Amino acid sequence: MNGFERRKERKKEGIRQAALELFQVYGFEKVTLGDIARRANVSPVTIYNHFGSKEELVREVIKTLVLNNLEKYRAIIKGEGTFKEKLELIVFDKKNLMGQFQGELIQRTIKSDPEIQQFFESIWQHEVNQMMVDFFKEGQRQGFVNPELSGEAILVYYEILRRGIFASSGIVNTEHDIRLMNELMSLFLYGLVGKSE
Repeated sequence: MNGFERRKERKKEGIRQAALELFQVYGFEKVTLGDIARRANVSPVTIYNHFGSKEELVREVIKTLVLNNLEKYRAIIKGEGTFKEKLELIVFDKKNLMGQFQGELIQRTIKSDPEIQQFFESIWQHEVNQMMVDFFKEGQRQGFVNPELSGEAILVYYEILRRGIFASSGIVNTEHDIRLMNELMSLFLYGLVGKSE
């Protein structure tokens, strides 16, 4: 990569970072390209030249965020701690991600943007599923997960929950829905019986 390409990539990354910061605070709808341009210290034309449209910039930001989170979860899984400690970090971090962007992440992009839907499905099929199977096998070895459950059953259960959450209309759009999401994540983690020592 030559000097020009490096400067171009740094400028794109600055725009993505400025957009991410604004989207996290105000949501996708309220933020304009002018807002992003001011935050990134570039002109709106520069954003168009690099991304083509606000929609494409939103997609790039979401894809980057998802890939960064995937790397974070990989690091958690490979890191120190028990299966239960790692699972809590991952599950409750996902809950926080879903509540970001003024609750618009699932409602506006994942549910209504076919390109983002395809991106998520590809990530799930090629990376997340195997990571989940390996992680829950670790949980079985440590005695936290029922050893009679197959990897296939765990994946089907998780897929039902994931698709059900994504299909629920209006979820994570209000403070009440974010509390509901907290409860759903707790239900996923502990079941109906609840925490036990």
